[in-house]
Amino acid sequence: MHMRMFGFGFRVVAALLVLTAAAVPRIFALPTYAATPPYPSAAQPIPPVPPAADDTSFWLRAGNDLYLVASTDPGLRGQGPPILSAAPGQTLFLWAFSGTRDVEPDTDWFVNSPDAVVHPGSQDIRWTVENRKAAWATFTASEPGIYTVQARSRDTYSVPLVLIIGLHDLKAKSPVPVPDAEHSGIRPLKGPLPPAIPRKTENLTCWPYQPVDGWLPVIGQASGGVKSVTVTIAARDWSKSWNYTLPITANGVFGAELRVPFQGDLVVFLTADFFRQLQTNDGRWREYVGYFIHSDAEALSATDLARLASAWVDYNQNPAFAATATVLLDNAPSLRSGIAAVANFVSGKLRYDWNSFSAGRSVWESADDSWESGSGVCQQFADLTVAMLRSVGIAAETVSGETVGPYTGPHEWLRAWDGSGWVIVDPTWNQFGNRSTTAVSSQYLTETQAYKETHIPKIFGAAQ
Repeated sequence: MHMRMFGFGFRVVAALLVLTAAAVPRIFALPTYAATPPYPSAAQPIPPVPPAADDTSFWLRAGNDLYLVASTDPGLRGQGPPILSAAPGQTLFLWAFSGTRDVEPDTDWFVNSPDAVVHPGSQDIRWTVENRKAAWATFTASEPGIYTVQARSRDTYSVPLVLIIGLHDLKAKSPVPVPDAEHSGIRPLKGPLPPAIPRKTENLTCWPYQPVDGWLPVIGQASGGVKSVTVTIAARDWSKSWNYTLPITANGVFGAELRVPFQGDLVVFLTADFFRQLQTNDGRWREYVGYFIHSDAEALSATDLARLASAWVDYNQNPAFAATATVLLDNAPSLRSGIAAVANFVSGKLRYDWNSFSAGRSVWESADDSWESGSGVCQQFADLTVAMLRSVGIAAETVSGETVGPYTGPHEWLRAWDGSGWVIVDPTWNQFGNRSTTAVSSQYLTETQAYKETHIPKIFGAAQ
């Protein structure tokens, strides 16, 4: 299993969250002449573009078994520049494919903006993706922006593919939000606290208090080089839990009021350098303080819970999350495309950590750690995407489960609230091939047929 639940003195009930080697989408052998497709002539028809950038109609008419992939590499072998480096004037290569049938070359292509064009590929060259024929095209944008591309084959429209062009030239159009207590669940301590009997370990001292109106005062002191303290609030049977991380000041003091997400009899654990302990102790806590609390405050709703900061999704620790997410959402043609753009950004930013996968090593990292390292397994792909979405107030949570069919193993993805429902996103599998950051796909965006056939969700909101 790979649930991120931690017990009092017990081994973490977690395992490496990875795709099995067989779970990598396969690109079958291509004809040698197909490695460098000819560019279409000017005589080839260019589909009309909508007069405005809004792409709501693209999502409304989308089917669930026709997908797109875009790559900087015409051979789709992971040898091109990163997809996030795509710039105005640069040619990207597109493919439309299905999980159940061949897609013929007479596919129609659409893009939501007059600042971009899609040229259908030659009628006499066919690409083979997932052992089925796929139609291809080229895409070029003249201006920086976030573009939505869609294909139509046999009167079926594809799941839209969102492309980020000229990322470093895009600007935010609204103020970057600052984490607030209402969303993050962390606020400064208010006023003096009554005396309490301290709880101690070798390098950690805390004074236990009960929550007031759903907020738990946490205060303590650390020594011995401890850099952070993680506070876990859990049901006494560990059926649910939440983890917050607090920094340590220069004199070793930490303190805050934390929103208690659950109601009833609960247990609190304070852990010194949470991720370091998990990394060095085979997923165990070695130094912690625990005590019992009771909260009569109403439990948080699913969407409020999915906006909190946490040890794993620590958007309050890195202002770059909100700054980048704001740019992407402000330039996206719709909220649904903004969510896709954030996920595709993560698909392009993180390299899949095949070394850890091959060695069977668990990857214990926060979203901030993954941002800095630029790598991770599926847990980190999902956590970072969730962190960026939560940083701008969009409710998002990870989904832990299994993959089935020809690809079997534990996996993690996410869902985000778009104002009317939860949108499924898998930024790991949409990094087409999971071997490089040169391509991105829409195959596992929304509840596609491919998603339904391969993903079995078991736990929602596991990124705590």
